[in-house]
Amino acid sequence: MSLKQLSSPNANDCLAGVDLKNFLVFFESYFADIVGCLDEPIKSMAEKVIFAKGKRIRPSLVYLFGSTSTDSNTDKLLKASAILELVHIATLVHDDILDDASHRRGAVAIHNDLGRHTAILLGDALFSFALEMATEFDSTKICQIVASATRKTCSGEINQTYSKGDFSLSFDDYIQIIRDKTGELFSASCMVGSLLANGSACDMELASEFGLSLGINYQMYDDVIDFFGNPSSIGKSLGTDFNSGKITLPILTLLECSTSSEKDNLSSLMVGAGCNSEAKSLLRELFCKYDIKNTCLDMFDDNLKSTISLAKNMSDPNLCDRILDFVSSFRGKINSLKKLRESNFLAI
Repeated sequence: MSLKQLSSPNANDCLAGVDLKNFLVFFESYFADIVGCLDEPIKSMAEKVIFAKGKRIRPSLVYLFGSTSTDSNTDKLLKASAILELVHIATLVHDDILDDASHRRGAVAIHNDLGRHTAILLGDALFSFALEMATEFDSTKICQIVASATRKTCSGEINQTYSKGDFSLSFDDYIQIIRDKTGELFSASCMVGSLLANGSACDMELASEFGLSLGINYQMYDDVIDFFGNPSSIGKSLGTDFNSGKITLPILTLLECSTSSEKDNLSSLMVGAGCNSEAKSLLRELFCKYDIKNTCLDMFDDNLKSTISLAKNMSDPNLCDRILDFVSSFRGKINSLKKLRESNFLAI
């Protein structure tokens, strides 16, 4: 079966009356059919990462922005959602290799199963497959949006790789990195959805800004999780940022608070720290001394207010309500983190 022959459940119907939960049910079925179009051995490899309990945030954003029009087409939204999710999964495959992560979504990371070289090629194949699907839309705009976001995502990863162990990294540099590596795909998801809903240029611009803001917040939360999350509930390797030398929000916040001698001591210990117990011990001590966890969460909360403000500016009241409901789930995540006494990662 070719990609053009694929159709979703009720593909010719509009999405009136279909909520996000039901859309995601349709999406899983459609995604399974999409994967079936891949050739072996990529197909069997891709199935291991594609159906590994993902949150499907990007498909959700495509749906939220794309189902506002009365003539929204289910098939187009599902295809666009699959494209963005394929790109996202490809970045995860490569990111886990760069971080040498052992687990992803509760399972062994794919590079530990297939080998690093094969996993790299699998990620490349998923990128290519996503762009191949994007060319099937009548307009080249969707392909342009996805290709641009993919390029910027890779740029963000490259810049973060070059900044490993760089304790002079500024907060603005950090924001730019996570804007590229995470925010751009969020932005593309919102923009593509708005485009498919026949949104105006102004609507698409606001959708893009909202997606960028939400993506930055999501990555900030993920960076805090890496130090302060509960590994039993997160379902992936924690401490990978520390082990790989990434300078993320908790470390940046600590560097702003600590004394010159503490900074010097910390930087000397963290250069090539890996699982250095002395570095972990110092981090744990300084994190507690300066209450870094709650400082980061307060910062996250402040940035989330900006995201909410953008959502409230949406011209469609129904879209505004649905987006605000979607964003509200983040507050529950913050509250769960505040209850943790110390970093599970650093306590090891």
